[in-house]
Amino acid sequence: MSEMTKEKEKILVYKPVAEAPGASAVMAARPESLNGKSVGLINNTKDFTDEILGVMGAALEEQFPGVRVVRYRKESVSGASPALMEQVEGECDAVVSALGD
Repeated sequence: MSEMTKEKEKILVYKPVAEAPGASAVMAARPESLNGKSVGLINNTKDFTDEILGVMGAALEEQFPGVRVVRYRKESVSGASPALMEQVEGECDAVVSALGD
């Protein structure tokens, strides 16, 4: 085939990279100390989460003598109910959410 009779093919190339979203969340202010504060430990119902939070709770109580550790357990791994989140917010100054497995 001669150069004159060749058809030009058009090839589309897609760049499979999404643009990074802008900052949509701001981290909560941190207390200067946990002494005298309530810290919630939220279990997400996965295996070994109780063990992880047990170690975390013991370490918090050792490092911050006046801390009050409050334990919570989500109904399922998929998400916490609005009622639980409202309870945690009303009872705690800080929260640790743990994943097991």
